Amino acid sequence: MISALSDDQIAMLDAVDIAVRDNTKFVFSHHDTTETIIESPGRLELGTYKFGFMGAFSYIGIDGSHTFMTHIDSIGRFCSIAANVLCGASEHPTDFVSASPIFVGFPMKGRDVDEFKARNQEGIALAGRKLASALGDRADKVRIGNDVWIGEGAFIRRGVTIGDGAVIAARAVVTRDVPPYAIVGGSPARIIRYRFEPEVVGELLRLQWWNYGLTALEGADFTDIANVISTADRRIASGEARIHSAPLAVIGTDASLTLCRYDADAQHLVPVAA
Repeated sequence: MISALSDDQIAMLDAVDIAVRDNTKFVFSHHDTTETIIESPGRLELGTYKFGFMGAFSYIGIDGSHTFMTHIDSIGRFCSIAANVLCGASEHPTDFVSASPIFVGFPMKGRDVDEFKARNQEGIALAGRKLASALGDRADKVRIGNDVWIGEGAFIRRGVTIGDGAVIAARAVVTRDVPPYAIVGGSPARIIRYRFEPEVVGELLRLQWWNYGLTALEGADFTDIANVISTADRRIASGEARIHSAPLAVIGTDASLTLCRYDADAQHLVPVAA
């Protein structure tokens, strides 16, 4: 099932600084019971989405364009994802009798399809298992780290992990994992260069400044990476930087919406009043 949120639900999200464009669609499936969790603040422009988690300060899409991002485990904080990105699209068999997903159990409507599936349950189940085995990690969910920039029109294959700080060039075709802070482009995407020297990358990964929201970077010169590292290091060590804690919007597989907070002591989500 693909469904848009109601006006009341969009207003609930807006009240906690999560902006969701009208007619933005979420995918709900009985095959995948994962809830969709969005951490405040964040923004989703027009698109079709199915992800487990999107971290704070991230946005997807540009006004007036469409983005299709499904089969995603998580999207980190401070991610900038452009419009027309295609991520997590399913793959089809090429060595079966047909590439049509009907023969592996795709939920297409129609009396002929329903009757065929009823008569061929065993064969369809067998084909589905063989396809899953053949795909291997290409059937896994996509994982997108923190501070990732994905350019307009990029394609990201299922099973790919994009490391923290990576940049995906516009129209890139990403078919394999992307290391942290790598800039990749082309078809298939290849590493063009890294954003910083290895020592700097190591420091940024050690600090994980995004865990502290904006507070680790207060007073830094954002154009000077050495200054950023020293400022964040000092603020984290002194306790001036605080772990970011914000409202979480939980969209259930029944299209319900619940506002929650994370209880660190109990280590689970606790509903809060809208």
